[in-house]
Amino acid sequence: MSTLEERFQQGQAMRNSMSGGDRGHFTLPGTDQLAPDLKRIIDEALFGSIWTRPGLDIKYRCICTVTSLMALGQLPLLRRHIERCLNVGLTPQQVVEVFIQLTFYVGVPSVEAAMRITREIFEDKGIQFVPTQAYDTSRTVEELNRVGLETHQQHIADVAAPESSDDPDSPEMQLEKLINQYHWGAIYTRPHLDEKARAICALASMTVLGHYDRQIRRRISGALRVGMTPVEIMEVFIQLTLYGGYFHTRTAMQIARSVFAEQGVTV
Repeated sequence: MSTLEERFQQGQAMRNSMSGGDRGHFTLPGTDQLAPDLKRIIDEALFGSIWTRPGLDIKYRCICTVTSLMALGQLPLLRRHIERCLNVGLTPQQVVEVFIQLTFYVGVPSVEAAMRITREIFEDKGIQFVPTQAYDTSRTVEELNRVGLETHQQHIADVAAPESSDDPDSPEMQLEKLINQYHWGAIYTRPHLDEKARAICALASMTVLGHYDRQIRRRISGALRVGMTPVEIMEVFIQLTLYGGYFHTRTAMQIARSVFAEQGVTV
């Protein structure tokens, strides 16, 4: 078992690897002055014990973190973690795609706020960003719906949402069609993010926002379906502990255990 000092040093090394040489990443304004003990605890528990865990690639941990911060509206810290995403090897296109991916999970206002911050970071760093325009406006609505259903089926076998209705003209089903067309058909089919990254965006946003209904069970099953291991799924939840709170982490892990048991997989 590591000592507290070893954990602290591991945390400092992790901060350094993600900072890109910016010592500002080591500061916690306010906390540094008012609660130095908390600063030390964060360095040990979060950066020295959680960020350094095996089982989930550092890039996925970064995607997990920016997803949670965006969902919770924590914009100052989001700025710092966008920079960390770039420093650990995510491309500018991947960072932007994470926020596009989250549109239907957290809403347009949150996405616009994240995009403004990202644009400012790119400008500060001199990143010449060329937007990816992959949306095919020549398709018919029916074609977009078909692609959405196929993509939905690929990621989640049970495409019937808990809110579905037997009446195809009901408001619920009209909404489902819209989600299939634009969330699954237009966004999920975009380039730059792999299927695991997209699954992580869903799991992370739902966890920190406290969505513990049938939807998160479907998303956990879907994560397994696209190749995430049970260990990776559990590590997503652990990564979120000090960003969204351990109540959410514990609940999500219990649900995951139940899904794993149903599917006969073990951690």
